[in-house]
Amino acid sequence: MYHLPFYRQIQQYKESGITISDSTMGGWYEAAVEKLKLLYDILRRHLLQSEYIQIDESVIPVIDNERHKARKGYEWCVRDAVRGAVMFYYDRGSRGSKVAREILGAYKGAIQCDGYDAYDQFEKDDNITVYGCWAHACRKFVDALNENSRLATEALCFIRKIYKVESDADEAGLNADERKGQRLKTSYPTIQIFETWMKET
Repeated sequence: MYHLPFYRQIQQYKESGITISDSTMGGWYEAAVEKLKLLYDILRRHLLQSEYIQIDESVIPVIDNERHKARKGYEWCVRDAVRGAVMFYYDRGSRGSKVAREILGAYKGAIQCDGYDAYDQFEKDDNITVYGCWAHACRKFVDALNENSRLATEALCFIRKIYKVESDADEAGLNADERKGQRLKTSYPTIQIFETWMKET
């Protein structure tokens, strides 16, 4: 609660005249987790039935009880890009490729991710199509502005056109199917031209 570890919550309750033992607090937590796990498993099952998901791992501070300080850990976020459902996954703070495989299991469909090594394994999986991230691609071209301003600017113009399709879809309140149609009609031809430009430039 409020990002407070149990011992601080117990202390706050104690200062308010309420005594709660470590074991009681831990028991409440385990009981709540057990009940919520049923919902989590259902959410995960539904999410992994989507034809298109997005996955990313983010740094979170993890309390190390032995060292009495926080260390860097990772929490994974998986989003159904069609319906918008989201789940989080945590495995001892690991960012390893085994965790990525554990999350997706026997998933079949498309995943969108950044270029982190943990996702390379899915490039070899015939059941999965891997999409990159335009934000990460955009950053690379922004970085390249100092090296070759003209070419980097041209590339960023292509990406800007793709982003415009998304912002127009947001503004129009398009649903997933309508957005997909708009992408096929407008974004896809832009991407094809962009790909040809990159090969020829």
